[in-house]
Amino acid sequence: MRNVEQMVIGSATGQSASFKKFIKDIADSKTKYEESMVMQAEIESLKKEIKESYSSPGVQHERLVKLIYIHMLGYDATFGVIDAIKFAQQSSLFYKRVGYLVSSLLLNPGREESLLLCCSLQRDLSSESVVEQSMALTGICQLMGKDTIASFLPTIIRKLSHPKEIIRKKAVDVLYQFLCEMPEQCHDERYQKALCDPDAGVMISALPIYLKLTKEHPERHRHMNKAFTDILVQIVEGRLHNSFNYHTFPAPWAQVYLLKILQNMGADDKALSDEMSTVLHLVVARASGKMTTPQAADAAVAVLYQVCLTILNIYPNHDLILLVTRKIDEFLNSTCNKIFIGLQLLEQLCAKQPSIGAKFIPQVYQYTSHQCSIIKEIAIKVIRVGVTPDTLPEATQVLLKVLSTPSSPLTEDITTLCCDVLVELGRKKAPSPAWYVELLLQVLDSAYATSSPPSKPSSLLNTLINFCTATNDSEISDLLQSAAQHDVDASSQKSWLSIWTLGRYDTDFSRATLWINRISSLSDNQIKWLLDSLVVLVTRIGPLPEPLLSTLHPYINSPSPTIRQLAIELRNFSKIPDITAIFNTDVDVISAVIDQLSASEDTLENSAAHRQFLSKFRKRARGTGQKVDFDQDHTEETRQLVHVTTKDGTTTANVSWISYHEHFPEETSPNEKVEPPLSQPALRNTLPWDHVSNPSTSNSSKNTAAKC
Repeated sequence: MRNVEQMVIGSATGQSASFKKFIKDIADSKTKYEESMVMQAEIESLKKEIKESYSSPGVQHERLVKLIYIHMLGYDATFGVIDAIKFAQQSSLFYKRVGYLVSSLLLNPGREESLLLCCSLQRDLSSESVVEQSMALTGICQLMGKDTIASFLPTIIRKLSHPKEIIRKKAVDVLYQFLCEMPEQCHDERYQKALCDPDAGVMISALPIYLKLTKEHPERHRHMNKAFTDILVQIVEGRLHNSFNYHTFPAPWAQVYLLKILQNMGADDKALSDEMSTVLHLVVARASGKMTTPQAADAAVAVLYQVCLTILNIYPNHDLILLVTRKIDEFLNSTCNKIFIGLQLLEQLCAKQPSIGAKFIPQVYQYTSHQCSIIKEIAIKVIRVGVTPDTLPEATQVLLKVLSTPSSPLTEDITTLCCDVLVELGRKKAPSPAWYVELLLQVLDSAYATSSPPSKPSSLLNTLINFCTATNDSEISDLLQSAAQHDVDASSQKSWLSIWTLGRYDTDFSRATLWINRISSLSDNQIKWLLDSLVVLVTRIGPLPEPLLSTLHPYINSPSPTIRQLAIELRNFSKIPDITAIFNTDVDVISAVIDQLSASEDTLENSAAHRQFLSKFRKRARGTGQKVDFDQDHTEETRQLVHVTTKDGTTTANVSWISYHEHFPEETSPNEKVEPPLSQPALRNTLPWDHVSNPSTSNSSKNTAAKC
């Protein structure tokens, strides 16, 4: 901002009254609305002024400075781009500087207007004035894109031999920009010339280039290991000019660049890593020394952090790893900022050297209750990486304690992260399936006992249900029944689990009666889950008692297609006395149907879903000698139910075509896209035919239910 004011003060005409008023109005604005009104009025005024045929250079200069203010405050100032381009072609260095500055702010390499500056930039590059050349090189970095690189590249290469170090340095910066835009322009000899430049500033400017090159192709530059280590030694020993020091600490940014380059080259290369080990020891020793100023101490910590990362990412060296562990221990027992750095390094150490990093895990537990939420978050991440099967029980108890503590909106992410870490640890390292289920139940209790539960509570519940559905274990069944036996509170997250276990594990209708009596207080999704569970329960233990069916009868006319379908299905299944025997027979017998279905097809809607349903029945009924007809008594059920009839003419089952379609999926033709129905996918696995295929997802199920 001070530089902008200096531009105005240095103008030939000085500050005008309108400019002073503009600045004063901005400063006096107390709200965003007031500022917006000032800016919009000034923008309209500037647009009118730009249309004038002629303005003096002083007026144009002041106008461009206003554009800078407008741009800095977040408003669109691109309407003044042409004025800025014209101003960049002025002979006055002061005006040219403002023109290039405004052009760089308002343009980017992708805009066509930036091409209008090519001639001006070429002319300034050929000038004998060092200032004009410097401004042109800076402008090229900001304004020129892929289309113009070829025209500027020869001139930029020649500038690498310019007698002035500032020009050579800016030329290297332009080459780096060209490398980012067009990597195929890479030529090592150009960059090596910059790296070996006698001026340290030019040499340091070349380091970002080699950082990019070694990251993409480390094997091509491993022969330069000695050159980089020699430069690093010179910097660490303080051989550069004092102007490169940061509060007496030698060139910390250059050290970080070099350490990252060594990290890229030393990965998976034992010989190269051994060569650089001496230099890394030296860097650690110098950065660990006593610093004269707080700023130098901060710079030393940054270098220590980077050198530790380098050691952890190159080929493992036992002595260097031990050095890193000592540094981590120092960081963990220091101030808040250093604790954060230590935990980040420990996360890397646990990933690279699990046996060594595991020794720090008990010390990390204390940071899960730290007052700083950032440290708490990184501590949980370290536990996720560093826990072993031996320390798993203790780690889960620590994380469950974190979940049980009251949270605030600022710690919602920590609650979610903690749940994810517990689920991941249990899935990967649990000693038994029952232990994993018990852990998920504890997470479910703890996570939703806090004031800020995870934003997607269903994900944890679905993880538990899907795992239990895929695992046939009596111990798991006992755990689930015990967890959900007495939970009938509809507002509880475990109510969903209680509804699910109702269909899978109950042996009578006692708990079903409790839920049906409370059905009016349930949400639509909970009603879908309950009806689906009741359908499964009926197929397992027998028809639903008539009083309970009467309570559910109004849902046959529900506006929700899914609820209506499930209610009809439940009513029809409950009309069959021997429903349990039917659903325990062979699935091919239940789903069998004869090939001659032409008459039945006329009763169905001509849709892909119905055609595919009939096709599946035909394939599975082939050779069984059984017959299918359609209920003609109810218009709604004509499209919903199919009666499977045996050879002797007796009805054996009413099979919902939606349920059949869901559990006997089949590839669709290229022009047909049929999505399965449903409300509760995991529960549908409990039907006797669940060994035939896996259910589909709930989202796609809802779509098909709506179509039905």
